[in-house]
Amino acid sequence: MTFRNSSTLLPHPNPLTGLLVNLRSGLCVATGLQVSRSAFRVSAGQVIALILLLGLSETGVGWLSTEAPRQFDSYGLNYLGATMLFSLLVLLLVGRLAGGGPGGVGRLITGYLSASVTITLVSALLWQAESWYGLPPVWAWGLFWLLLCWHWLVVVQLLKQQLSAPALRSLFLGAGYALSLFASLWIFPRSELWYSEVTAPGKPAASLDVETIYYAQPALLSRAAEGLAPQRPGVADLYLLALGGYGHENVFLNEVEYVRDLFDRAYGTEGRSLILANNPATVERYPLASVPNLETALGAVAARMDTAEDVLFLFLTSHGSRDHRFSLEMGPLKLHDLRPQQLRAALDGAGIRWRVVLVSSCYSGGFIEELRDPGTLVITAAAADRTSFGCGVDSDFTYFGTAYFKSALPEEPRFIQAFELANAWVGAREASENLEASQPQIFVGDAIADKLSSLYAEPSMQGAIGRRMPDVAVCAEAAPAGSCE
Repeated sequence: MTFRNSSTLLPHPNPLTGLLVNLRSGLCVATGLQVSRSAFRVSAGQVIALILLLGLSETGVGWLSTEAPRQFDSYGLNYLGATMLFSLLVLLLVGRLAGGGPGGVGRLITGYLSASVTITLVSALLWQAESWYGLPPVWAWGLFWLLLCWHWLVVVQLLKQQLSAPALRSLFLGAGYALSLFASLWIFPRSELWYSEVTAPGKPAASLDVETIYYAQPALLSRAAEGLAPQRPGVADLYLLALGGYGHENVFLNEVEYVRDLFDRAYGTEGRSLILANNPATVERYPLASVPNLETALGAVAARMDTAEDVLFLFLTSHGSRDHRFSLEMGPLKLHDLRPQQLRAALDGAGIRWRVVLVSSCYSGGFIEELRDPGTLVITAAAADRTSFGCGVDSDFTYFGTAYFKSALPEEPRFIQAFELANAWVGAREASENLEASQPQIFVGDAIADKLSSLYAEPSMQGAIGRRMPDVAVCAEAAPAGSCE
């Protein structure tokens, strides 16, 4: 296919030189400079070359931003190809609505692809700056909207310069194109070109049969749900749901299994505990730690418990991101991360009133605001803008997991008071290792402290713990200032 327009199709014997001319003109457009109609070399070959160059740029950027060792995922090519085709079709429509003929539309597409190479490379540097300098989560959203506006301005400029479209029409059509880019985030399920294939030293990566694993989920969830003991009338029972999110490091599996065993032994949750885990070694033992499985598991627990009387302890451990996404990662399975809003919606949807939620991940303090509720206790391993420590292929337990579950709870089995001990222990360890303080956080809902006091008073709880607990202190004494709002 050739875009025929005598004013733009200048004969050029060297395709490489034509590509360089287009890239230079695209740089001018991306930086807001004026270019003439003859600035672009328009042909089907140039469009294909620019698409391939964009694909290589995306591949290289993805490789650089992924932690080694890296694994290439061909499904990412499907996503990249689908989004590129979608954007080209929308551009074609925009060009026609702007009144452009084949030549004008050709200049629009060639110019946009040329400018997109610059946008891709600059945006990669900006995203890396966020990682290097530990910028706050609002930076990610600001950068996202900035890049979207950049695409909008490029299309507006090309419509005016290459198609002589009126300014107002160019603004509206450019906005429509930018909105289509935004919509494509939901139209196409995202798949990255690279993911980090982290394994224990000296151990090869496990080969995962994606289809078999996915089809096994209903049976695994059903078996786990059927194994849950029902609530006991007149007795406040404690239920445990432990989730290990990141499948390439055994530390998270270690933690959920340890916590399950600890709670079954010390808090009487045997028969009332359930694990979701991402780990190659447990794909036949536990359901995956995915958002749909979490929603299903919460519903199964709610169906067994007395939601007005019993208490759920929800333990989540994994990596976390600056924009407060809790990592749910299992290599080629392409799981979506968990966001605070999704967790709140899942808990509300299950109808569970009394909740103790412990999120152990970097930046986990970002979950507190969304989970605030009178019947909820929220504990996080780090503040919303801080990392936590102790993960990695060489780790058996995270710092906060060690402090809370191995050190604090055996000494002080009440959840709120145990946080104070764990917080002090983590702070001392981080200071001794010259690490930036993770600043673990706690939020105590207005009603949850009294509810936990009555839970601790249950005869079954007393027997399981093996000693009588003292009365629970009031929230103002047990929690940090400002956490008992």
